[in-house]
Amino acid sequence: MTRAHPPLHLSVRALAWAAAAALAGAACNSDDREQFPGSTSGTTEVDPTVVPEFTTAEPMETTMVPEPPPSPKSCRDAIGCALQCAIMIPDPTPPEYPWQECFFTNCLEEINYVEWLKLFDLTECVVEACSATPACMNGTDECNGCYIQKLGGTNPPPPECPDQANACK
Repeated sequence: MTRAHPPLHLSVRALAWAAAAALAGAACNSDDREQFPGSTSGTTEVDPTVVPEFTTAEPMETTMVPEPPPSPKSCRDAIGCALQCAIMIPDPTPPEYPWQECFFTNCLEEINYVEWLKLFDLTECVVEACSATPACMNGTDECNGCYIQKLGGTNPPPPECPDQANACK
């Protein structure tokens, strides 16, 4: 039997989008940018007489990425912390209330990029799954319950996001 969740003071949808935006910024900030050779003419010309050489050999690994340092907190730890932050937000929320500090500094600062990417994947899937429900389309407080239930669901994982939920441990 499921029970109804009380509405939260701050939209979890906003939290999910803020987390997704923060994660997207971190995930897209890569030092491994594709390098293009410089051109003196300003245009790229292709010689139509050159035939590309193809091979059936196994591709060679050209870059070695070191293992990330161990993360003090896991993806699941960050979700639990964020849910606690959302519960602690007072109603009404004063403009000076530091909710961002709780979410971003306390919950997300101590996870490495591997855990960030797991959290991003799960958040993206949950936002997509919940946004397609009638409760979220109508803007009801039940939408917040959908985010909380699917982000926190591990046993069983949410049916729309089983791979992402299982990866976020």
